[in-house]
Amino acid sequence: MAEIIQCISAFFACIGFAFIFRIHHHLRFAFIASFGGALGWGVYLLSKNYTEDILAYFIAMTVVALFSEIIARICKAPATVFLIIGCFPLVPGRGIYETMLYCIQGNSELFLDSFLNTIGISTSLALAILIVSTIFKVIKKLSQKAS
Repeated sequence: MAEIIQCISAFFACIGFAFIFRIHHHLRFAFIASFGGALGWGVYLLSKNYTEDILAYFIAMTVVALFSEIIARICKAPATVFLIIGCFPLVPGRGIYETMLYCIQGNSELFLDSFLNTIGISTSLALAILIVSTIFKVIKKLSQKAS
């Protein structure tokens, strides 16, 4: 039950984020992208029970990136519109905050642990986006050559 509430909260947080980025002019894009964010958070919650944290973030971001690329083709819009909003719940904001807090407090051990974890999560998010977008670009190039 708590997971469902978290996914609904992620959806509404993404809606708010869509308004900040002025995607509300295309209201259906904002709702679709927010659904992608809720989907990504749901995948993260499911996969964190079976894998390590960084791998769970990678799996969730891969799903969000796939969703964004597919929906972009369907809606004839840039994938970044859906990707930026969809990745919002997965961004390690708490990790960044804790890293800076431990740095300011001078707690070297906790700082280093938090820093490496946050960098690992950020790298896994970026790598997932890179892999999915590269696959879609290769498929597009191959389909253009075949035509």
